Amino acid sequence: MRKFTRWIVVKVIKNHQNINDLKVRARYGALEGWASIVINILLFVIKLLIGLSIKSVSLIADAVHTLADSATSVVIIIGFKMAKKPSDKEHPFGHGRMESVATLIVSVLLFIAGAELLEKSIHSIARPQASTASLGVILVIVGTIIIKELMSRFSYELGEIIDSQALRADALHHRSDVIATGLVVVALIASRFGYSRIDGVMGIFVSLIIWYSAYSIAKGAINPLLGEAPSKETLKEIEKIAKTHPGVLGVHDIIFHKYGQTGVISLHIEVSDKESALKLHELSEAVEEEIGRKIGGMVIAHIDPLNKEHPQYEAIAQRIKEIISGDQRVSSFHDLRIIGCDVDKCKVAFDIALEEDADEQESYDIIHSIQEKLKDEFPEMKTAIKAEPKFAYNL
Repeated sequence: MRKFTRWIVVKVIKNHQNINDLKVRARYGALEGWASIVINILLFVIKLLIGLSIKSVSLIADAVHTLADSATSVVIIIGFKMAKKPSDKEHPFGHGRMESVATLIVSVLLFIAGAELLEKSIHSIARPQASTASLGVILVIVGTIIIKELMSRFSYELGEIIDSQALRADALHHRSDVIATGLVVVALIASRFGYSRIDGVMGIFVSLIIWYSAYSIAKGAINPLLGEAPSKETLKEIEKIAKTHPGVLGVHDIIFHKYGQTGVISLHIEVSDKESALKLHELSEAVEEEIGRKIGGMVIAHIDPLNKEHPQYEAIAQRIKEIISGDQRVSSFHDLRIIGCDVDKCKVAFDIALEEDADEQESYDIIHSIQEKLKDEFPEMKTAIKAEPKFAYNL
């Protein structure tokens, strides 16, 4: 199926390689959406006609589920079309998050469909009607299962190619229809042996499957809208790119958030305070350019000059390491700056990275504890410690 999908993509989608281009992504969305609509409407008509002829509530429910797939595909098409709109005054980062909005709408429609089908199924259990399906009818329904499974794989492959949660969500929707129709086949076979209430029971299972699909889809859509954490692989790649530049001594405070396909990345790069401002500015621009080219998006590299040649740097850094090594709540420290040559009169500033479960009060207590321990050894030294926010990553 993967080879077939990619063959279709090459034949149908212009500039298919440029998957970060919103116009190209919209073509992927239109391909998946229209293919789903045509196939789902055809399958809906087949299932509905058979369901009405044999009086099977579970098959009629499944037909409605299939039709709902068409409605969600319309939402997918509209969502991708709106996402490709360029940025404007009201939306300076563009409209890329409309993909996630479309995905969320899909889940809402599924929740509604699931509720309606549950009501009909319960009614069918209370007042069962005998439904008889010939072997030929059952084979036709099995054929629809095969078609839907192929459609699910086609949608998922398209979603993988462009890394689209919306298309993967629609693939999950198709897969839920496969499972639902499979339960209908079980109900029809049971009815042939006189178990008429099985039809309504399977209808309930179908509705529960729809609800589960809706929940899974909504969960996948909400995270990008709220601002999900970047992957560790992405963070490591950003750090790796920055450290390849001569003069970059360390990297911390990586922040990465996305507005659809528009990424905004910021990071702090540690450098020697002996270099000129012009050279450090050129270094930051070189880091920004390479990260932007390889990762994508707008990049800001903040310069943190370090005075590691300070006569007290190693002694103070070693003491800080000893202190935080005894506190499991602190994962690391960085950006150590020493102002003044005399250890009894200097000021020390640095940042600490805390574990994810540390709250605001705990952060305050940790900082106060570190300051007190440093004061025991360096009583006249002033300290300024800052706890990094959870959205700033340090590797």
